[in-house]
Amino acid sequence: MIEGDIRRELNAGSFNEGTVEGCGAGDVSSFVVRKAQAADSEALAILADIAGGETLAFIARGIDPTADARAIYREMIATATGLFSYQNCFAAESNGKLVGLANAFPARAIENEQRHTKPTAREEYLEARTRLNDPRSYLLNNIAVDPAWRRKGVGIRLVEAVIAEAKLQGFRSITLHVWADNARAIAFYRALGFRSVRRAKIPWHPELPHVGGSLLFRLNL
Repeated sequence: MIEGDIRRELNAGSFNEGTVEGCGAGDVSSFVVRKAQAADSEALAILADIAGGETLAFIARGIDPTADARAIYREMIATATGLFSYQNCFAAESNGKLVGLANAFPARAIENEQRHTKPTAREEYLEARTRLNDPRSYLLNNIAVDPAWRRKGVGIRLVEAVIAEAKLQGFRSITLHVWADNARAIAFYRALGFRSVRRAKIPWHPELPHVGGSLLFRLNL
């Protein structure tokens, strides 16, 4: 089982990152994007770990040095509640294989999760990033594409699914976090119309070796 503090931090949405395929549309006919299911948790955990495992591991290992980010993702996705539940995920599937993941939910839900908990030392280390959140927006918390499926339009279709869901729920904007030194993800989001609106200064750490801080991007709907 996952320790409560690790579970809480996962639900706090503090480790978003995008690992996507660039801007090429590619062949968009050989896969479908659908709502995720609990049975997808094993495959989706692998994809989630590609995108956000580094940051999640940084947080979790501050509580338990042996924590496995992929195992944490797997358990959280499989549950019916929590921000990283399969109910808040979209899956891209091709011939029975899951090749992409997007996790998204109302950003204000993070405040609800944090209200009744005390932050750990590593949560406080990333607090500036969390403060960037816009509670009025729909938050794209994690997006990843299987390396073999990049530049085939999977990431674009996943973002389109999140946009459609945000509109359905009545949101006027989508936000996301990205490390300032993740040039590939930044180019992808800008090509889709997202714009950087805020920056958080995050000190360099040997277990989280990013420079330039974290950016909050927004897409107005």
